[in-house]
Amino acid sequence: MGADVSLQQEQVLELPAVLERVTVYPGQALAERVVEVPVNSTGPLTISVGPLPLSAQASSFQTSVISGQVVVQGLELRRRSGTSENWAEADALRKQLSDLQWQKRLAESEVLGVEAAQRALQALIESQVHDPKVADLLPVDLQERLQYFREQTTAMDQQIAEKEKAVEEIQTKIDDVQQQLNPLSEGTRRDFREVRLSLFVERVGTVRLRLSYLVDGAWWEPAYDVRVAPDLTGVNVGLVGQVTQRTGEDWNQVELLLSTSMPSLGLDPPEIPKRVFRIGRPRERKQALKNLGYAGDDDYLDAAAPMEEVEEAPEVSVRDFGITTQFLLPGKNTVRANGEAHRFKIRELPLEVRPERYVVPSLSDKAYLRAKVSHTGEAPLLPGKAKVFLGPDYLGEASFPMMRQGDSTTLNLGMDPHLTVEWETLEDHRQNPGRFSLSSTAHITRKYRATLHLSASARGQISVLVEEALPLTWDDRVEVEVEGLQPNPLEGEDDLIARQERGLYRWRLTMAPGSTHSIRWGYELSFDEDLHPYLGEE
Repeated sequence: MGADVSLQQEQVLELPAVLERVTVYPGQALAERVVEVPVNSTGPLTISVGPLPLSAQASSFQTSVISGQVVVQGLELRRRSGTSENWAEADALRKQLSDLQWQKRLAESEVLGVEAAQRALQALIESQVHDPKVADLLPVDLQERLQYFREQTTAMDQQIAEKEKAVEEIQTKIDDVQQQLNPLSEGTRRDFREVRLSLFVERVGTVRLRLSYLVDGAWWEPAYDVRVAPDLTGVNVGLVGQVTQRTGEDWNQVELLLSTSMPSLGLDPPEIPKRVFRIGRPRERKQALKNLGYAGDDDYLDAAAPMEEVEEAPEVSVRDFGITTQFLLPGKNTVRANGEAHRFKIRELPLEVRPERYVVPSLSDKAYLRAKVSHTGEAPLLPGKAKVFLGPDYLGEASFPMMRQGDSTTLNLGMDPHLTVEWETLEDHRQNPGRFSLSSTAHITRKYRATLHLSASARGQISVLVEEALPLTWDDRVEVEVEGLQPNPLEGEDDLIARQERGLYRWRLTMAPGSTHSIRWGYELSFDEDLHPYLGEE
């Protein structure tokens, strides 16, 4: 950069490389830098680019020509050591460190003050034990005095715990700032990588090169905020990308892409070669990066460029390759190499929802509210943790599976207090063969009933799914006959399979506010009286 330079044979130019784009994978990142080379003469030229982080994988370096007529003839990777020149940044960090150390001293003094007050209170309690006036106190007065001492002691213990936690948090910040400051301190030398490129310039003019490399120590993971409407008529999902990196270099004002590709897993099975993504020998790596649009794919560079300014807020661009998905975040973003999490909003989208209450009467007297949600959008939803809200209330954390268009999942939303469940045993009877009976068969009959009541204060009509597991037998010497099913259970294909394989019976009820419904089920167990079958669970 700067004024043009006349070329001579073997001349070496030391040039900076601006970090322009970073693609983050789970565990790694692909960094792309742009180098501008001003030349006014044709012929061979060697340029030196650095400093680059030591975390960069040596076999991953690739170059491509963005503009200008030049041929890249060779690339040499070197290791260098130098002194940091970021004095302004170091001074700011030193001031921040001093402020944190002062905050820590104040917090530690507060801990000592509370501990001293606690010791004084303990001394007061001990003096009360030996005070002759204590014997004259009424039991009620004595109890009130002891209760006061206990409350004061507990309150001081809590204060000490809170202030010690504050000290620990401040110390964590001090350690983080110190870690940032160490490589910037005066006289401190640090190792870094340097790339030397051998070029042949065919036409005079400014040459722009793209240098890309993989670095370790970078992660991203999807996270969701799931907001369910209070009347369960809709679900809105906010997808957030959480980025963390310790690569050894800050990403300042870069285009940031989040990719679901997993380069660290290596080769995919060779029997499906069209889906192989290789990270290995340089030639294979270059071809793999080209397949994803890097290292010279100008069409991709145009497609990924930031859109022209419009009045609407910029949105995340999604590129779904089927095997992998990339999210290009709008604008320029900064992620420091301090390991702190950075959250970037990717998008929000509504999901179709079908709410229901789920009941297993023999196991719980609670009715559980859940919603089956279906993905109707085009962009896939990645697996990740989701914070679930019902209206303004936070319910807890759930797992979100991978979902493409047409996929469904079930979100559990906690208990519904408006629906009560009562379960009772109607019959539990054993009949043994009589003394003069020709049969030795014993019979056990068991019948149950569940009663569901929906409060009149419920918002409206609801759908309830009731499930019960009736016992199965795989022994020919024991027979189980289901009886007394009222009303008839569901007869769908999935319901019949669950019934055959797991003994699972299902009923679906529609209940209006203030209504009550009952379900009955039972079975008869027949076996030789010399056998002793028992009911177990798998």
